[in-house]
Amino acid sequence: MMKSMGLKGRITTTLLVSTLNLLYITHYYLRDGFVAQIEFIGLPVMIMLAWWFGKQYDVVKYYSEKDTLTKLYNRRYIDTFISKLERNGGEFAIVLLDLNDFKIINDIYGHKAGDHYLKSIASQLENTAGKKEIVARWGGDEFIIIFPYTPKKRELGKRIEEIRQRLKNVSPNGLEIGVSIGTAIYPSEGKTFDELLKAADQNMYKDKAQKNKIIGR
Repeated sequence: MMKSMGLKGRITTTLLVSTLNLLYITHYYLRDGFVAQIEFIGLPVMIMLAWWFGKQYDVVKYYSEKDTLTKLYNRRYIDTFISKLERNGGEFAIVLLDLNDFKIINDIYGHKAGDHYLKSIASQLENTAGKKEIVARWGGDEFIIIFPYTPKKRELGKRIEEIRQRLKNVSPNGLEIGVSIGTAIYPSEGKTFDELLKAADQNMYKDKAQKNKIIGR
């Protein structure tokens, strides 16, 4: 799931500045037997400044991990997340999704309509994701879902069909833009993330070829 902006930067800088200021005040109280009024006035100001600087860190970190258009996670975050999964061991699954004939939307209705459609797709994918699953925009009109566990084949198939049905409902102006989906499981279908992506990509193109074959009939 996509997480909201964290508070780590704000909490860390505020605690650090508060602790340093309290140590400073305590030191002068023990040495002189009193604390100047200006020290008490300055403490809240320093805390507010610390909170502001911490917020800048949180904002930068948040947008470094997010796709600017869809607000889903981006490739940078996925690479980091997958590295953690590989270090922890165990199985996990990835699902690659590619929008079929997405170029039609841009050609007929313009890029703004295409961007709106991508945001609608992102919203639908986010709404179907479980609490532990990660949804990201992989690039262009491709998306990726990470299952940090191995779902049963029946469960995975059910989820994929649910995704297909949800995405059908957001095609603009009566156009039916389909989706090709490929899955791969670590480590049985790939011992590295690159191998896993290749396997999922191949399965996705098999899915696309099968749909084109059915349409051709």
